[in-house]
Amino acid sequence: MTYRVRRKFISTKFYVDKYLCKVFIKPINEYRKDHWQWEAGFVVGRSNRQMNDWFRDKRNKRARRVKDQMTGRVGMKAISRGFQKVLKMRWILQPGDCLTLDCTSGNPDKQFKAWSRWHRHHPEWVIDYENRAFNWFRPPYLEDSVWKSFDIKGITPEDPYANTANLKYFDSFRVTPKDKTLELSDKQLMDLMLQF
Repeated sequence: MTYRVRRKFISTKFYVDKYLCKVFIKPINEYRKDHWQWEAGFVVGRSNRQMNDWFRDKRNKRARRVKDQMTGRVGMKAISRGFQKVLKMRWILQPGDCLTLDCTSGNPDKQFKAWSRWHRHHPEWVIDYENRAFNWFRPPYLEDSVWKSFDIKGITPEDPYANTANLKYFDSFRVTPKDKTLELSDKQLMDLMLQF
């Protein structure tokens, strides 16, 4: 008997008016050693089966009906609630992982324009104009040299909907020195991290 290792898959459902909405987050590939790229999907439909068929790219009538309409008949209210759910769910990622929100609806230009509205409030999201996608990297970024001297533990900030720009960047992780014999105060730790 063999045991199959299953990667984590997260989803949440909510209603907007009479329509059922679902946000999916799943790992798609390992883009660096021990760091994963996750994909977020958002769909508005009438049944759970219809939304799952769309997410699994099934070629049936249920999935095609979802592809034709980006938000059903509820408009921007569904997109706004969906983005709020993505902001809350992004904290399941490990530090250094990447979350991708791509525009793959029946009208990708319209979807890209709708998602772009939130970029001024969340400037830490990196826009890929060529692929019409938004990427968010869970702090600390892999390029930060904080990884060399410290062990990183990811935490969920007090406000999970807030952006991670500027000093809010440090609210989403805690560090401990790799050298366990070294004891530093919080001020010394912050000074060390800001030197890099």
